[in-house]
Amino acid sequence: MGIELSQEQHAVLKETRAAGTPSEFQALLEQARPEMDRIVREVMEPSQPISTTLTELRDLYLSVVQYEAPLASKAYGPERRALLRGAIQLLDTANLWFGEGKRTGAYQVRSIEQVLKASRPWRARLKAFADQAFVFEPDVAEQLADVNTSGTLDEEVSDLGMLLRLARQHQARLTPVGLTEDFLREGSVLLDEVSGRDLLGILGLRNREEAMALRNSIVTYATLLGYEARAAGVNACWDMPEAKRRFSAASFRNALRRLRPKRRGRAAAETEPAPAEPAPVEPAPV
Repeated sequence: MGIELSQEQHAVLKETRAAGTPSEFQALLEQARPEMDRIVREVMEPSQPISTTLTELRDLYLSVVQYEAPLASKAYGPERRALLRGAIQLLDTANLWFGEGKRTGAYQVRSIEQVLKASRPWRARLKAFADQAFVFEPDVAEQLADVNTSGTLDEEVSDLGMLLRLARQHQARLTPVGLTEDFLREGSVLLDEVSGRDLLGILGLRNREEAMALRNSIVTYATLLGYEARAAGVNACWDMPEAKRRFSAASFRNALRRLRPKRRGRAAAETEPAPAEPAPVEPAPV
């Protein structure tokens, strides 16, 4: 019999779910990058299954949400909470996409047949936007209503590239009738997939080593933000025994270890354990 989750736990899982597309992942990473660069002084690697760290972080995030009022009174407000939430999403995504061994994560580039099928509703929606926006300019509307008449890969790549360029060129006219950035990102993902680019290429990573380095940066960053939320919670809930106990339980002591040096010949020595607490950093600018 499975464990039944509470409504609050379901809400946390929904809020912190992994990114669904490379574009969404890149947007989360861009948002996190300034803080990641500020607080990560030494990149480490996982010392326990990342799924275990994710469970610990989500349990902590639930406590952060439940005690947001006392936390806000101790300099841990919505901005810090949002950073923690984004870090959990990044870590969940990295774990799914850059798991140990060969790339067998949840994200898979779709087959050509699947992309051709998926692009039809996207094309139809773009045509509907254009039909309204350019009702008195049929030549422009016709360009945005282009269809893949041959059903070939080459035409699909050409068509999607052209439609995306036109959609961005006429974005000011199309936005009032419903075109959004999410819609354009969806088109970009379709183009990436039909162009035959694999996951690492879509994310701009040159090889597996770069993917693992990114994963290590993310797990280090997420764990450091976990340390911060734990410390803030213990301080903010000092006179609330149950809340203080919950925050204190989030130790993350087994989450990280220092990177094992690459050696040839003899097996590498045992890795150094990660420090119990992160190194101090400069306070975030107000």
